[in-house]
Amino acid sequence: MRHAPLALLLVTAACASGPGGSDPAPVPSTAPTIQTERVVTSSGGGGLAITSANLDNNIRLLSTGTVAQVWSVLPSVYEDLGIPLTVNDANRKVIGNEGWRTRRQIGRVPMQRYLECGRSGTIENAETYQMNITIVTTVTANPGGGSVVGTIISAVGRNPITSSTQDVRCSSTGDLEIRIRDMVQQRVAAMVQQP
Repeated sequence: MRHAPLALLLVTAACASGPGGSDPAPVPSTAPTIQTERVVTSSGGGGLAITSANLDNNIRLLSTGTVAQVWSVLPSVYEDLGIPLTVNDANRKVIGNEGWRTRRQIGRVPMQRYLECGRSGTIENAETYQMNITIVTTVTANPGGGSVVGTIISAVGRNPITSSTQDVRCSSTGDLEIRIRDMVQQRVAAMVQQP
């Protein structure tokens, strides 16, 4: 697997953050358990690697910005990532898209960096599959200061070349959740520096 496991990402982020660091530490979250299985066809041919995981984890990361500051910049974060909004609830501080159909990239980054959908031969399915993604971010106050940016990603992919109607469940690598928080941090910092 080319991507670091989500647990490692969260631990790495926690180690890099602290009193002397500039990045906020992550809020403890349950990391998914990822398993890969290989299905071999009856002819013994190439087969298909399937990745399964405990999906739809809420990856919660700290931001130094207040709830109001974070909420004010989230629409521009989603816009820059090219994710159209179908959910924008200012009362509950929930924003995102439920049912976004896309292929190949999110915010000019290859899909396989953000989603694990198994492999077909040597090609990662996330690279070629038509994806149907639900991605929702919530903002809540952090009792210790700042706020918590929580993002849930749920995705299924389908091979656009074959006539198969079989959807493949995909799991998040954790990178997109971190990128959303980092983009929020950059915008909040720019907002605070303005005279």
